[in-house]
Amino acid sequence: MAAQSASPTWLTRIAGFALVSGVGLAIDFGMFLALVEFLDVRAGVANLVSAAIAVTFVYFVSVRRLFNYQGRFLLALFALYLAYQIIAVAAASWAIDWLALNLFAPMIAKAVILPVTFTANYLFMSFITRSRAAP
Repeated sequence: MAAQSASPTWLTRIAGFALVSGVGLAIDFGMFLALVEFLDVRAGVANLVSAAIAVTFVYFVSVRRLFNYQGRFLLALFALYLAYQIIAVAAASWAIDWLALNLFAPMIAKAVILPVTFTANYLFMSFITRSRAAP
């Protein structure tokens, strides 16, 4: 029986990232809902908190398994990811806040930007792990 390659294909990686992101999304939406509905936190602020926790979860679960990163020093890689997420989460939070104030209910506003944030997160994770992948 031939051994399968340890490196996932791009399609497998996207599916795995979607699965991990789905769990992260459940954490994100659950916390967002609790903050907005039960604690009356403004949508943009709630998204800053909930998204920060969710993207940290996604990073730690996906970086080694899905992107096949075998590096020894993950703190530097996490710092780069964190810098990106600070900008991305701030931009998404601003967009959600604006949408929630002007067009949609907070949960709908958060859902509207989901395709953009998922795609951007996947592409950035692929970029930062590409040159550092295992041979």
